[in-house]
Amino acid sequence: MTFNIEIGLNAIASYRRMNYEIWYALAEFVDNSTQSYANNKDALDAAFEREGEKLEVRITYERQGNDPVLRIVDNAMGMDYAELEHALKIANPPAINTGRCRYGMGMKTSSCWIGNRWSIATKKLGDTREYTVEVDVKRIEGGDPTLDTKTIDGLSPDEHYTRIEIREHNREFKGRTIGKIKDFLKSMYRVDFRNNTLDLWYNDELLSWEEFETKLRRNRAGEPYKREFMFDIGGKIAHGWAGVLDKGARADTGFSILHADRVVKGWPDAWRPERIFGQNRNDLLNQRLLGEIHLEDFEVTHTKDNIQWYGDEEELFEKQLAQEISDLINIARTPWKDQEDGRRPSEGEIDLAISGLRDELMSPEMVDKISIEVLPPEEAIRESLARIAEPVKAGRAADIQATVGDLKVWVYVVSTDIGPYDPYVVCEAGSDGKIIVIINMQHPHVSQISGEQGIMNYFRHCVYDAVAEWQAQKLRSKLDSNTIKMLKDSLLRVSLLIEQHATTTTEENVAE
Repeated sequence: MTFNIEIGLNAIASYRRMNYEIWYALAEFVDNSTQSYANNKDALDAAFEREGEKLEVRITYERQGNDPVLRIVDNAMGMDYAELEHALKIANPPAINTGRCRYGMGMKTSSCWIGNRWSIATKKLGDTREYTVEVDVKRIEGGDPTLDTKTIDGLSPDEHYTRIEIREHNREFKGRTIGKIKDFLKSMYRVDFRNNTLDLWYNDELLSWEEFETKLRRNRAGEPYKREFMFDIGGKIAHGWAGVLDKGARADTGFSILHADRVVKGWPDAWRPERIFGQNRNDLLNQRLLGEIHLEDFEVTHTKDNIQWYGDEEELFEKQLAQEISDLINIARTPWKDQEDGRRPSEGEIDLAISGLRDELMSPEMVDKISIEVLPPEEAIRESLARIAEPVKAGRAADIQATVGDLKVWVYVVSTDIGPYDPYVVCEAGSDGKIIVIINMQHPHVSQISGEQGIMNYFRHCVYDAVAEWQAQKLRSKLDSNTIKMLKDSLLRVSLLIEQHATTTTEENVAE
Protein backbone atom coordinates (compact mmCIF):
# COMPACT_ATOMS: atom_id res chain seq x y z
CA MET A 1 0.00 0.00 0.00
CA THR A 2 1.37 3.43 -0.92
CA PHE A 3 0.27 7.02 -0.56
CA ASN A 4 1.49 10.40 -1.80
CA ILE A 5 2.81 13.13 0.46
CA GLU A 6 0.81 16.34 0.09
CA ILE A 7 1.30 19.90 1.25
CA GLY A 8 -1.83 21.45 2.71
CA LEU A 9 -3.10 24.74 1.32
CA ASN A 10 -2.55 26.45 4.66
CA ALA A 11 1.21 25.89 4.26
CA ILE A 12 1.36 28.99 2.05
CA ALA A 13 0.09 31.11 4.95
CA SER A 14 2.94 29.86 7.15
CA TYR A 15 5.41 31.69 4.90
CA ARG A 16 4.62 34.94 6.70
CA ARG A 17 6.18 33.43 9.83
CA MET A 18 9.48 32.56 8.19
CA ASN A 19 12.70 33.86 9.72
CA TYR A 20 13.42 36.31 6.91
CA GLU A 21 15.01 39.72 6.67
CA ILE A 22 13.32 42.15 4.29
CA TRP A 23 16.45 42.62 2.14
CA TYR A 24 16.73 38.89 1.54
CA ALA A 25 13.05 38.73 0.65
CA LEU A 26 13.53 41.53 -1.91
CA ALA A 27 16.64 39.83 -3.24
CA GLU A 28 14.51 36.85 -4.32
CA PHE A 29 12.82 39.06 -6.91
CA VAL A 30 16.11 40.49 -8.13
CA ASP A 31 17.50 36.95 -8.34
CA ASN A 32 14.61 35.96 -10.61
CA SER A 33 15.22 38.95 -12.88
CA THR A 34 18.97 38.46 -13.12
CA GLN A 35 18.59 34.71 -13.66
CA SER A 36 16.05 35.38 -16.41
CA TYR A 37 18.68 37.56 -18.08
CA ALA A 38 21.39 34.90 -17.66
CA ASN A 39 19.14 32.20 -19.14
CA ASN A 40 18.19 34.36 -22.16
CA LYS A 41 21.29 36.51 -22.54
CA ASP A 42 21.63 36.43 -26.31
CA ALA A 43 18.00 37.32 -27.02
CA LEU A 44 17.88 40.03 -24.35
CA ASP A 45 21.24 41.56 -25.35
CA ALA A 46 19.90 41.92 -28.89
CA ALA A 47 16.71 43.51 -27.56
CA PHE A 48 18.61 45.84 -25.22
CA GLU A 49 20.85 46.95 -28.06
CA ARG A 50 17.80 47.91 -30.13
CA GLU A 51 16.23 49.68 -27.16
CA GLY A 52 19.38 51.36 -25.85
CA GLU A 53 18.85 49.74 -22.46
CA LYS A 54 20.22 47.03 -20.19
CA LEU A 55 18.66 44.85 -17.53
CA GLU A 56 16.78 47.06 -15.08
CA VAL A 57 14.99 46.16 -11.86
CA ARG A 58 12.98 48.80 -10.02
CA ILE A 59 11.81 48.29 -6.45
CA THR A 60 9.25 50.90 -5.40
CA TYR A 61 7.56 51.23 -2.04
CA GLU A 62 4.58 53.57 -2.09
CA ARG A 63 2.49 54.57 0.89
CA GLN A 64 -1.13 54.90 -0.16
CA GLY A 65 -2.96 55.67 3.05
CA ASN A 66 -3.56 52.42 4.86
CA ASP A 67 -2.78 50.37 1.75
CA PRO A 68 0.93 50.68 0.91
CA VAL A 69 2.11 48.83 -2.19
CA LEU A 70 5.46 47.25 -2.92
CA ARG A 71 6.16 47.04 -6.63
CA ILE A 72 9.00 45.18 -8.37
CA VAL A 73 9.30 45.72 -12.13
CA ASP A 74 11.94 44.35 -14.51
CA ASN A 75 12.60 44.31 -18.25
CA ALA A 76 13.95 40.76 -18.30
CA MET A 77 12.60 37.99 -20.56
CA GLY A 78 9.14 37.73 -19.05
CA MET A 79 7.07 34.53 -18.99
CA ASP A 80 4.57 32.84 -21.22
CA TYR A 81 1.55 31.03 -19.76
CA ALA A 82 3.30 27.68 -19.21
CA GLU A 83 6.27 29.34 -17.52
CA LEU A 84 4.02 31.42 -15.28
CA GLU A 85 2.07 28.32 -14.27
CA HIS A 86 5.33 26.52 -13.47
CA ALA A 87 6.61 29.49 -11.45
CA LEU A 88 3.51 29.49 -9.23
CA LYS A 89 3.84 25.87 -8.18
CA ILE A 90 5.22 25.47 -4.67
CA ALA A 91 8.74 24.00 -4.40
CA ASN A 92 8.87 23.25 -8.13
CA PRO A 93 12.49 23.89 -9.14
CA PRO A 94 13.06 25.87 -12.34
CA ALA A 95 14.22 24.12 -15.50
CA ILE A 96 17.68 25.68 -14.97
CA ASN A 97 18.47 25.37 -11.27
CA THR A 98 22.24 25.82 -11.17
CA GLY A 99 22.25 29.61 -10.78
CA ARG A 100 20.54 32.02 -8.42
CA CYS A 101 17.12 30.34 -8.65
CA ARG A 102 17.32 26.83 -7.26
CA TYR A 103 14.47 25.69 -5.11
CA GLY A 104 11.32 27.02 -6.74
CA MET A 105 10.26 28.81 -3.55
CA GLY A 106 11.78 32.30 -3.55
CA MET A 107 9.11 34.41 -5.24
CA LYS A 108 6.23 32.69 -3.46
CA THR A 109 7.77 32.69 0.00
CA SER A 110 8.94 36.31 -0.27
CA SER A 111 5.62 37.58 -1.56
CA CYS A 112 3.61 35.79 1.13
CA TRP A 113 6.09 36.88 3.82
CA ILE A 114 5.69 40.52 2.81
CA GLY A 115 1.94 40.66 2.17
CA ASN A 116 -1.35 38.76 1.94
CA ARG A 117 -2.38 39.92 -1.53
CA TRP A 118 -0.03 39.96 -4.48
CA SER A 119 -0.15 39.83 -8.24
CA ILE A 120 2.13 39.09 -11.20
CA ALA A 121 1.76 40.66 -14.63
CA THR A 122 4.21 39.38 -17.22
CA LYS A 123 4.84 39.63 -20.96
CA LYS A 124 7.49 37.50 -22.70
CA LEU A 125 9.77 38.79 -25.44
CA GLY A 126 8.40 37.52 -28.75
CA ASP A 127 4.93 36.82 -27.40
CA THR A 128 1.88 39.04 -27.95
CA ARG A 129 0.06 38.29 -24.69
CA GLU A 130 0.32 39.68 -21.16
CA TYR A 131 -0.80 37.39 -18.34
CA THR A 132 -1.86 38.61 -14.89
CA VAL A 133 -2.46 36.40 -11.86
CA GLU A 134 -3.67 37.59 -8.45
CA VAL A 135 -2.93 35.61 -5.28
CA ASP A 136 -5.07 35.98 -2.15
CA VAL A 137 -3.17 34.16 0.59
CA LYS A 138 -6.06 34.12 3.04
CA ARG A 139 -8.43 32.70 0.43
CA ILE A 140 -5.95 29.94 -0.40
CA GLU A 141 -5.49 29.24 3.29
CA GLY A 142 -9.25 28.86 3.52
CA GLY A 143 -9.19 26.03 0.98
CA ASP A 144 -9.65 27.75 -2.41
CA PRO A 145 -6.53 27.15 -4.58
CA THR A 146 -7.96 28.75 -7.73
CA LEU A 147 -5.80 31.41 -9.38
CA ASP A 148 -7.67 33.32 -12.06
CA THR A 149 -5.59 34.54 -14.99
CA LYS A 150 -6.34 37.65 -17.01
CA THR A 151 -5.01 37.91 -20.54
CA ILE A 152 -4.38 40.95 -22.70
CA ASP A 153 -3.77 40.07 -26.37
CA GLY A 154 -2.45 41.98 -29.35
CA LEU A 155 0.64 43.49 -27.70
CA SER A 156 3.93 44.14 -29.47
CA PRO A 157 6.23 41.10 -29.55
CA ASP A 158 9.13 43.45 -28.69
CA GLU A 159 7.78 44.18 -25.19
CA HIS A 160 9.15 42.15 -22.29
CA TYR A 161 8.63 42.64 -18.55
CA THR A 162 7.42 41.25 -15.26
CA ARG A 163 5.62 43.38 -12.67
CA ILE A 164 4.89 42.15 -9.15
CA GLU A 165 2.72 44.14 -6.72
CA ILE A 166 2.26 43.21 -3.07
CA ARG A 167 -0.39 44.65 -0.74
CA GLU A 168 -1.87 44.05 2.71
CA HIS A 169 1.62 43.98 4.17
CA ASN A 170 2.60 41.95 7.20
CA ARG A 171 5.41 44.38 8.03
CA GLU A 172 6.32 48.01 7.36
CA PHE A 173 9.27 49.57 5.54
CA LYS A 174 10.39 52.66 7.41
CA GLY A 175 13.22 54.47 9.18
CA ARG A 176 16.54 52.69 9.43
CA THR A 177 15.14 49.64 7.65
CA ILE A 178 15.11 51.49 4.32
CA GLY A 179 18.77 52.42 4.67
CA LYS A 180 19.67 48.82 5.51
CA ILE A 181 17.68 47.54 2.52
CA LYS A 182 19.71 49.72 0.18
CA ASP A 183 23.03 48.83 1.81
CA PHE A 184 22.38 45.09 1.62
CA LEU A 185 21.14 45.21 -1.99
CA LYS A 186 24.20 47.25 -3.04
CA SER A 187 26.43 44.61 -1.51
CA MET A 188 24.50 41.58 -2.79
CA TYR A 189 24.66 42.56 -6.46
CA ARG A 190 28.17 44.00 -6.51
CA VAL A 191 29.29 41.57 -9.25
CA ASP A 192 26.40 42.62 -11.53
CA PHE A 193 27.36 46.26 -10.96
CA ARG A 194 31.02 45.48 -11.73
CA ASN A 195 30.00 43.75 -14.95
CA ASN A 196 27.67 46.65 -15.82
CA THR A 197 24.82 44.20 -16.48
CA LEU A 198 22.25 45.54 -14.00
CA ASP A 199 20.61 48.82 -13.08
CA LEU A 200 18.97 48.28 -9.69
CA TRP A 201 16.74 51.05 -8.35
CA TYR A 202 15.17 51.50 -4.93
CA ASN A 203 12.49 54.15 -5.35
CA ASP A 204 14.35 56.99 -7.11
CA GLU A 205 17.88 55.91 -6.15
CA LEU A 206 20.11 53.99 -8.54
CA LEU A 207 22.12 51.64 -6.32
CA SER A 208 25.85 51.15 -6.81
CA TRP A 209 28.73 49.42 -5.04
CA GLU A 210 31.87 51.17 -3.76
CA GLU A 211 34.91 48.91 -4.09
CA PHE A 212 37.51 48.58 -1.32
CA GLU A 213 40.53 48.50 -3.65
CA THR A 214 41.55 52.12 -3.05
CA LYS A 215 41.26 51.67 0.73
CA LEU A 216 43.82 48.86 1.00
CA ARG A 217 47.18 49.26 2.67
CA ARG A 218 50.16 49.25 0.26
CA ASN A 219 53.74 48.10 0.74
CA ARG A 220 56.83 50.14 -0.11
CA ALA A 221 56.62 49.04 -3.74
CA GLY A 222 53.10 50.47 -3.94
CA GLU A 223 51.44 47.06 -4.14
CA PRO A 224 48.25 46.52 -2.14
CA TYR A 225 48.15 43.99 0.66
CA LYS A 226 45.72 41.83 -1.25
CA ARG A 227 46.03 38.24 -2.34
CA GLU A 228 43.87 35.76 -4.19
CA PHE A 229 43.49 32.19 -2.97
CA MET A 230 41.94 28.90 -4.05
CA PHE A 231 41.57 25.62 -2.20
CA ASP A 232 39.09 22.77 -1.90
CA ILE A 233 37.18 21.20 0.96
CA GLY A 234 36.13 17.65 0.22
CA GLY A 235 36.30 18.30 -3.52
CA LYS A 236 34.37 21.58 -3.31
CA ILE A 237 36.32 24.57 -4.60
CA ALA A 238 36.59 27.84 -2.69
CA HIS A 239 38.27 30.89 -4.22
CA GLY A 240 38.45 34.60 -3.55
CA TRP A 241 40.70 37.29 -2.15
CA ALA A 242 41.72 38.78 1.17
CA GLY A 243 43.15 42.21 1.87
CA VAL A 244 44.17 44.63 4.61
CA LEU A 245 42.63 48.08 5.00
CA ASP A 246 44.99 51.03 5.38
CA LYS A 247 42.76 52.86 7.84
CA GLY A 248 40.96 50.63 10.28
CA ALA A 249 37.17 50.54 10.02
CA ARG A 250 35.49 47.58 11.70
CA ALA A 251 32.23 48.25 9.88
CA ASP A 252 33.95 47.45 6.55
CA THR A 253 35.84 44.33 7.55
CA GLY A 254 35.04 40.63 7.55
CA PHE A 255 34.40 38.38 4.57
CA SER A 256 31.60 38.51 2.03
CA ILE A 257 30.52 35.05 0.87
CA LEU A 258 29.21 34.83 -2.70
CA HIS A 259 27.29 32.07 -4.42
CA ALA A 260 26.34 32.32 -8.10
CA ASP A 261 28.06 35.74 -8.05
CA ARG A 262 25.56 37.02 -5.47
CA VAL A 263 26.45 37.83 -1.85
CA VAL A 264 24.62 35.49 0.53
CA LYS A 265 26.46 36.65 3.66
CA GLY A 266 28.48 39.84 3.65
CA TRP A 267 28.84 43.56 4.17
CA PRO A 268 27.24 45.24 6.07
CA ASP A 269 26.84 42.03 8.09
CA ALA A 270 30.06 40.29 7.09
CA TRP A 271 31.12 36.76 7.96
CA ARG A 272 33.71 36.71 10.77
CA PRO A 273 34.96 33.17 11.37
CA GLU A 274 35.82 32.88 15.05
CA ARG A 275 39.05 30.99 14.33
CA ILE A 276 40.40 34.15 12.63
CA PHE A 277 38.53 37.08 14.15
CA GLY A 278 37.82 35.77 17.64
CA GLN A 279 34.54 36.58 19.35
CA ASN A 280 33.17 40.16 19.44
CA ARG A 281 36.58 41.82 19.42
CA ASN A 282 37.68 45.21 18.16
CA ASP A 283 41.45 44.75 17.79
CA LEU A 284 43.52 45.78 14.77
CA LEU A 285 42.77 42.52 12.97
CA ASN A 286 39.04 43.10 13.27
CA GLN A 287 39.48 46.64 11.96
CA ARG A 288 41.60 45.74 8.93
CA LEU A 289 41.07 42.25 7.47
CA LEU A 290 38.44 41.81 4.75
CA GLY A 291 37.80 39.89 1.56
CA GLU A 292 35.44 38.02 -0.75
CA ILE A 293 34.95 34.26 -0.99
CA HIS A 294 33.14 32.45 -3.83
CA LEU A 295 31.60 29.11 -2.83
CA GLU A 296 29.85 27.92 -5.99
CA ASP A 297 30.17 24.21 -5.16
CA PHE A 298 28.56 24.53 -1.75
CA GLU A 299 24.84 24.60 -1.00
CA VAL A 300 22.96 27.70 0.12
CA THR A 301 20.13 27.83 2.64
CA HIS A 302 16.62 27.98 1.13
CA THR A 303 16.41 31.67 2.11
CA LYS A 304 19.80 32.24 0.43
CA ASP A 305 21.17 34.19 3.38
CA ASN A 306 24.06 31.83 4.22
CA ILE A 307 25.93 28.70 3.21
CA GLN A 308 24.39 25.37 4.18
CA TRP A 309 27.34 23.62 5.76
CA TYR A 310 27.34 19.84 6.14
CA GLY A 311 29.29 17.76 8.63
CA ASP A 312 32.58 19.43 9.52
CA GLU A 313 32.76 21.55 6.33
CA GLU A 314 32.63 24.89 8.13
CA GLU A 315 35.35 23.95 10.62
CA LEU A 316 37.64 22.62 7.88
CA PHE A 317 36.96 25.67 5.74
CA GLU A 318 37.81 28.14 8.53
CA LYS A 319 41.03 26.28 9.32
CA GLN A 320 42.14 26.17 5.67
CA LEU A 321 41.29 29.83 5.12
CA ALA A 322 43.32 30.82 8.21
CA GLN A 323 46.31 28.94 6.80
CA GLU A 324 45.94 30.41 3.31
CA ILE A 325 45.97 34.01 4.52
CA SER A 326 48.15 33.66 7.64
CA ASP A 327 50.59 36.27 6.29
CA LEU A 328 47.80 38.84 5.83
CA ILE A 329 46.48 38.06 9.31
CA ASN A 330 49.89 38.90 10.76
CA ILE A 331 50.14 42.08 8.67
CA ALA A 332 46.66 43.21 9.76
CA ARG A 333 47.56 42.64 13.41
CA THR A 334 50.85 44.60 13.23
CA PRO A 335 50.86 48.36 13.97
CA TRP A 336 52.57 50.55 11.36
CA LYS A 337 54.17 53.98 11.34
CA ASP A 338 51.78 56.93 11.81
CA GLN A 339 48.94 54.50 12.43
CA GLU A 340 49.91 52.29 15.32
CA ASP A 341 46.27 51.93 16.22
CA GLY A 342 43.49 53.29 14.02
CA ARG A 343 41.38 53.80 17.14
CA ARG A 344 43.79 56.28 18.76
CA PRO A 345 43.46 59.99 17.91
CA SER A 346 46.33 61.86 16.25
CA GLU A 347 48.14 64.73 17.98
CA GLY A 348 46.27 67.17 15.73
CA GLU A 349 42.92 65.66 16.68
CA ILE A 350 43.84 65.91 20.37
CA ASP A 351 44.79 69.59 19.97
CA LEU A 352 41.49 70.34 18.21
CA ALA A 353 39.56 68.54 20.94
CA ILE A 354 41.36 70.50 23.66
CA SER A 355 40.63 73.78 21.90
CA GLY A 356 36.99 72.88 21.35
CA LEU A 357 36.45 71.82 24.96
CA ARG A 358 38.21 74.98 26.22
CA ASP A 359 35.82 77.15 24.18
CA GLU A 360 32.85 75.14 25.41
CA LEU A 361 33.85 75.48 29.07
CA MET A 362 34.34 79.26 28.69
CA SER A 363 31.11 79.87 26.78
CA PRO A 364 28.22 81.98 28.16
CA GLU A 365 25.98 78.96 27.75
CA MET A 366 28.17 77.00 30.16
CA VAL A 367 28.06 79.87 32.67
CA ASP A 368 24.25 79.72 32.56
CA LYS A 369 24.27 75.99 33.28
CA ILE A 370 26.76 76.27 36.13
CA SER A 371 24.84 79.19 37.68
CA ILE A 372 21.82 77.05 38.59
CA GLU A 373 21.13 77.67 42.29
CA VAL A 374 17.98 75.63 42.92
CA LEU A 375 17.61 71.91 42.34
CA PRO A 376 14.33 69.98 42.38
CA PRO A 377 13.82 67.75 45.44
CA GLU A 378 15.38 64.28 45.11
CA GLU A 379 11.95 62.66 45.30
CA ALA A 380 10.72 64.79 42.36
CA ILE A 381 13.76 63.81 40.31
CA ARG A 382 13.19 60.12 41.08
CA GLU A 383 9.52 60.38 40.10
CA SER A 384 10.42 62.17 36.87
CA LEU A 385 12.98 59.52 35.91
CA ALA A 386 10.52 56.75 36.79
CA ARG A 387 7.93 58.24 34.44
CA ILE A 388 10.50 57.93 31.66
CA ALA A 389 11.72 54.47 32.60
CA GLU A 390 8.46 52.61 33.22
CA PRO A 391 7.01 52.84 29.65
CA VAL A 392 10.36 51.79 28.19
CA LYS A 393 10.67 48.74 30.43
CA ALA A 394 7.04 47.77 29.89
CA GLY A 395 6.94 48.31 26.13
CA ARG A 396 10.08 46.69 24.77
CA ALA A 397 12.80 44.14 25.38
CA ALA A 398 16.23 45.23 26.55
CA ASP A 399 18.84 45.56 23.79
CA ILE A 400 21.43 44.03 26.12
CA GLN A 401 20.72 41.56 28.91
CA ALA A 402 24.04 40.67 30.52
CA THR A 403 24.73 38.68 33.65
CA VAL A 404 28.05 39.56 35.27
CA GLY A 405 28.56 37.30 38.28
CA ASP A 406 25.67 38.15 40.60
CA LEU A 407 24.88 41.37 38.75
CA LYS A 408 22.32 41.69 35.96
CA VAL A 409 22.70 44.62 33.56
CA TRP A 410 19.83 45.48 31.22
CA VAL A 411 20.50 48.19 28.65
CA TYR A 412 17.83 49.89 26.56
CA VAL A 413 18.94 51.99 23.57
CA VAL A 414 15.86 54.12 22.91
CA SER A 415 15.01 56.33 19.92
CA THR A 416 11.22 56.51 20.33
CA ASP A 417 8.90 57.34 23.25
CA ILE A 418 11.63 59.62 24.59
CA GLY A 419 12.60 63.13 23.55
CA PRO A 420 15.53 65.54 23.22
CA TYR A 421 14.61 67.27 26.48
CA ASP A 422 14.73 64.06 28.50
CA PRO A 423 17.97 63.05 30.31
CA TYR A 424 20.75 61.51 28.23
CA VAL A 425 20.64 58.41 30.40
CA VAL A 426 18.34 57.02 33.08
CA CYS A 427 19.77 54.48 35.52
CA GLU A 428 18.06 52.32 38.12
CA ALA A 429 19.92 50.10 40.57
CA GLY A 430 17.71 47.85 42.67
CA SER A 431 18.49 45.85 45.77
CA ASP A 432 17.93 42.68 43.70
CA GLY A 433 21.31 43.05 41.97
CA LYS A 434 19.84 44.37 38.73
CA ILE A 435 20.81 47.58 36.94
CA ILE A 436 18.60 49.22 34.32
CA VAL A 437 20.30 51.65 31.92
CA ILE A 438 18.16 53.59 29.42
CA ILE A 439 20.19 55.54 26.84
CA ASN A 440 18.36 58.41 25.14
CA MET A 441 19.31 58.44 21.43
CA GLN A 442 17.25 61.62 20.92
CA HIS A 443 19.52 63.65 23.22
CA PRO A 444 21.33 66.48 21.36
CA HIS A 445 24.74 65.13 22.39
CA VAL A 446 24.24 61.98 20.29
CA SER A 447 24.30 64.04 17.07
CA GLN A 448 27.90 65.00 17.90
CA ILE A 449 29.09 61.37 18.07
CA SER A 450 30.74 60.00 14.93
CA GLY A 451 31.17 56.40 13.86
CA GLU A 452 30.72 52.96 15.38
CA GLN A 453 33.63 53.34 17.81
CA GLY A 454 32.36 56.72 19.00
CA ILE A 455 28.89 55.45 19.78
CA MET A 456 30.29 52.31 21.41
CA ASN A 457 32.45 54.42 23.75
CA TYR A 458 29.42 56.57 24.57
CA PHE A 459 27.45 53.44 25.47
CA ARG A 460 30.40 52.27 27.59
CA HIS A 461 30.43 55.44 29.67
CA CYS A 462 26.66 55.43 30.18
CA VAL A 463 26.68 51.81 31.35
CA TYR A 464 29.93 51.84 33.31
CA ASP A 465 28.91 54.95 35.25
CA ALA A 466 25.90 52.99 36.48
CA VAL A 467 27.93 49.86 37.23
CA ALA A 468 30.66 51.78 39.07
CA GLU A 469 28.08 53.61 41.17
CA TRP A 470 26.40 50.28 42.01
CA GLN A 471 29.76 48.80 43.03
CA ALA A 472 30.57 51.81 45.21
CA GLN A 473 27.14 51.68 46.86
CA LYS A 474 27.57 47.99 47.55
CA LEU A 475 31.06 48.34 48.99
CA ARG A 476 30.54 51.56 50.95
CA SER A 477 27.44 52.93 52.62
CA LYS A 478 28.30 56.47 51.54
CA LEU A 479 29.00 57.18 47.87
CA ASP A 480 32.42 58.68 47.26
CA SER A 481 33.27 60.24 43.89
CA ASN A 482 36.91 59.04 43.95
CA THR A 483 35.81 55.48 44.67
CA ILE A 484 33.41 55.58 41.72
CA LYS A 485 36.15 56.89 39.42
CA MET A 486 38.53 54.14 40.54
CA LEU A 487 35.93 51.43 39.89
CA LYS A 488 35.00 52.88 36.50
CA ASP A 489 38.69 53.04 35.56
CA SER A 490 38.89 49.27 36.04
CA LEU A 491 35.82 48.73 33.87
CA LEU A 492 37.27 50.86 31.05
CA ARG A 493 40.33 48.58 30.94
CA VAL A 494 38.25 45.45 30.22
CA SER A 495 38.24 45.88 26.42
CA LEU A 496 42.06 46.06 26.34
CA LEU A 497 42.36 42.90 28.43
CA ILE A 498 39.92 41.12 26.09
CA GLU A 499 42.03 42.19 23.11
CA GLN A 500 45.29 41.04 24.72
CA HIS A 501 43.88 37.65 25.67
CA ALA A 502 42.18 37.15 22.30
CA THR A 503 45.34 37.95 20.32
CA THR A 504 47.14 35.12 22.09
CA THR A 505 44.22 32.76 21.37
CA THR A 506 44.11 33.69 17.67
CA GLU A 507 47.85 33.08 17.28
CA GLU A 508 47.40 29.64 18.79
CA ASN A 509 44.44 28.83 16.47
CA VAL A 510 46.26 29.88 13.31
CA ALA A 511 49.26 27.83 14.34
CA GLU A 512 47.18 24.65 14.71
